[in-house]
Amino acid sequence: MRYHKPQFVVFLLLCVSAAIAQPAHAQQPPPLFAEAGAAVSASRGGGAQAFQITSAILKEKRRVLIALPASYSQSATDRRYPVTVVVDGEYLIAPVAAVSDELSRNGQIPESVIVGIENVGGGDWLSSNNKRVYDLTPPGLSVSGSGLNEGGDRFLDFIERELLPAIDLKFRTAAPRTFVGVSSGGVLATYVAATRSTYRAVVSLDAPVHLGDNWLAKKLAERAAAPLAPVRYASLEARFGWPDAAWKTLVARAPASWNLYREKFQLEGHETMQMLGAYIGLRQVFNDYSRFAAPESPTTSVLPHYAKVSESLGASVVPPKKLLQNVVEDLLMEGRGAAAREAYNTLVFGYGPPADNASLLARIADVERRPPPAETVEGLLATPFPTPEEARAYIGEWVGDSWVKSEQPRNGELMLRIRVEGDRVIGETIHPAAPLEFRVIRWQYLKITPQGITWGFMNGMRPRGVVLFEGKLEGDTLNGKSRFGGIDFRLPDGSPPPSHSFSFKRVSSR
Repeated sequence: MRYHKPQFVVFLLLCVSAAIAQPAHAQQPPPLFAEAGAAVSASRGGGAQAFQITSAILKEKRRVLIALPASYSQSATDRRYPVTVVVDGEYLIAPVAAVSDELSRNGQIPESVIVGIENVGGGDWLSSNNKRVYDLTPPGLSVSGSGLNEGGDRFLDFIERELLPAIDLKFRTAAPRTFVGVSSGGVLATYVAATRSTYRAVVSLDAPVHLGDNWLAKKLAERAAAPLAPVRYASLEARFGWPDAAWKTLVARAPASWNLYREKFQLEGHETMQMLGAYIGLRQVFNDYSRFAAPESPTTSVLPHYAKVSESLGASVVPPKKLLQNVVEDLLMEGRGAAAREAYNTLVFGYGPPADNASLLARIADVERRPPPAETVEGLLATPFPTPEEARAYIGEWVGDSWVKSEQPRNGELMLRIRVEGDRVIGETIHPAAPLEFRVIRWQYLKITPQGITWGFMNGMRPRGVVLFEGKLEGDTLNGKSRFGGIDFRLPDGSPPPSHSFSFKRVSSR
């Protein structure tokens, strides 16, 4: 998963603050304190809070902004959330929080607590700010005319030794950690990917990686040869970025466990690419988490998939809410009560009870009382195909139609093709008028019985059952009906879905 535009909601994150003094008698207080009168403003009804931390490492006070995910107040009290660290927080937290909300709401990245670290003195990240450059530049590199002994390592020590422990005490947070930075912050982000194991995912936005004779590129390439935790790194570029040769070297050296992504934008500038870059970068470093990357079948493989994702991230992550909801429904249709309850428990732990909680629990209990299903999706898909001799009576091409209502017109718009390839029987349904990607459907199930022939394939949408066509041969005509196999799909009123009838006439034999 290496080298390889939705609409965005822009919002302004406003925080008004005044520090709260720490009582002298408090025992071992965390160095993070909520500021009085902090305003709340975020996308889709979310909230943001301002805090102040007194750092012994930096020998100064720093202001940080915290944006909590949508499910934070509904999830189990022992659920812990990943953390996304954003430098240039006064500017960059807004687009990062917005795209994180959109991506996690759609099940493409894990929900996380976003921590934006403001620069000393605040101000525009594009303006001259020597303290900002000092904090965001690693020692050994010169950025914007700086020296070669800047404070990037010290700033990272502050984050890892003081800020993250304080966040973990104040909020329900834990690994995995993500780091996001733009420009000089992208320089520090790339340095993080090369030298720090705290962060499993790094998004670098428009970083001038070429500086210092490709100093950063060489650092990250060095890590590729070291036995450290896997790296998930995305470089999104408009004006600055990676030299092509240096990127090719990195990709060639990186272990298979690394997830590397690079993209250079057109029609974007250094000051406009942050939202698009954050969206694509976060989506790519978590591309194995996305519900679109989860296996479609069998349903029982979904939770194990996320166990592997958690292992890769070095910490447990809760699967996407939308996916868990679908998994519960699909498992109930498959007659798997115990597995449905496990998925339900994960859903409630991560996101709180659903609106239909009482009826859903009743359905789960009802399915748990039933005997195990006699027909399963896995069993159907694992059924061996017949031999060429067993399928001999059906080899050839057939033309016909499928319909629900008898008055529907029949013009022979469908074709079946059953052929032998080597010593294997291949079956296909052909829709000549369909778009190219949907024109040919390869059969995943084929069985010959004394009663006739049954073929099928996985439904392309939910419900995740096998669409089975059960036909009888009458002369040169195949007649029959279709049904869902491996599941008990019902309409909202509890009735079964309408059955499709079909009729195909042989037009050639092979």
